[in-house]
Amino acid sequence: MSQTLTKLMSDDITTLFVTDGEGNILLANDFTAMTLGLSLSELLNSNVYDLVASEVYNASATIETLKSGENSEVMLTTQAGYRILSKATPIFYPDGTLHLVVTKSEPLSQEEFEELSSRAASQASASEDEPVELVTPIIAESNEMKRIIRVCKQVAVYNSRILLLGESGVGKEVVANFIHQHSTVAANKFVAVNCAAIPESLFESEFFGYEKGTFTGAEKSKQGLVEAADGGTLFLDEISEMPLELQAKLLRVLETMSLRRVGGVEEIPVSFRLISASNQDMFELVEQGKFRRDLYYRINAIPVTIPPLRERKKDILALANHFLASFNKKYDADVKLTKSHLHHLMTSQWLGNARELKNYIEYLVVTAELPLALQENTDEKKVEEDRLEALAEVYSYQEFVDYVETIYFRYQLEKHRYNISKTAEESQVSRPLIYKKIRDLKLERKDTEG
Repeated sequence: MSQTLTKLMSDDITTLFVTDGEGNILLANDFTAMTLGLSLSELLNSNVYDLVASEVYNASATIETLKSGENSEVMLTTQAGYRILSKATPIFYPDGTLHLVVTKSEPLSQEEFEELSSRAASQASASEDEPVELVTPIIAESNEMKRIIRVCKQVAVYNSRILLLGESGVGKEVVANFIHQHSTVAANKFVAVNCAAIPESLFESEFFGYEKGTFTGAEKSKQGLVEAADGGTLFLDEISEMPLELQAKLLRVLETMSLRRVGGVEEIPVSFRLISASNQDMFELVEQGKFRRDLYYRINAIPVTIPPLRERKKDILALANHFLASFNKKYDADVKLTKSHLHHLMTSQWLGNARELKNYIEYLVVTAELPLALQENTDEKKVEEDRLEALAEVYSYQEFVDYVETIYFRYQLEKHRYNISKTAEESQVSRPLIYKKIRDLKLERKDTEG
């Protein structure tokens, strides 16, 4: 278990649960189950998407984080009548894959709930006129990135449509935001849309909005993402994932600069700067009939290709130091890069690019104090690291994880003489998970005591 997860679970909290990357609940406590009007066993056999769909509660920070991969915070009400402030935090594998989502919640009084709701509404209203701040600045130590920065600054002042190309994780959204910040609409909104994350059935209503009464549940009209970008910049990430039918409708918007909401008849004028991005060969998709040729030429006035991180070595260390400073501050740590880390940084292929690098640095920081730490403070730790690396060369991922979990849970079970309650408490997991690990990892007690 990572230091981050351990810290989150040891905080003074009232409700908590942990899900995997699909929303299945892995860990929970009794109080959480009570606030949802469920038994703990029911909760541990649930999925957050199903809980919202069955109206156990009306909103989910967990789902927001599962979709965005970022921290989220929502206020919600449960079927049991509780008002909750819920905060979700993602935990990633070093390769950038979402591992877990940890959700902490705080029950609120009616007064607290109304005060926070009012404050959130006021902040949302005030922020509509504020420019978006860059979360990650552009790191440009390499000649390749310096050239891209010069090009982007030059074209930012014009309203030409830009197509950013490059592998996943190279920083296309960061570059798009940089262009927005240097454009004539920098004071207005930057609306980023990940086309790959929107279910096909929801594409049209999410993009163009809908009118009240269009379908069941549409109790009021809703503005779409395109309309929300009016006056600012619309960034369509992974535009190659957009369904062909929606491509035709987007093409019409770009030709007329107006849109019609789902279920509506009124043409709504819009004006926005369009920046698109893809990690695929767009021209090849056009040739294969998977992307409209006319839309391709509409969005591709100025193509900008961002090279992968492995081709711009100077940026790797600069990015690593930037991420290290950020995570040290976030987790109140003081982790430093060792020679081994630097060697890894400069020799890895970084197929996930800056996103993979960022998650690797976070992994270093949050595991710094664990027995399997990657820090080389002693020869003994270096020997253990070398041994684990040797095992990693011959084991599959799941075999390696099972190996580590077997050592951990065998130690905890033997330490507490197979007292399940004490083992669960010490490990900060649920009793059902301990029983599952005993069964899956074949950790049944060997002696005949008691």
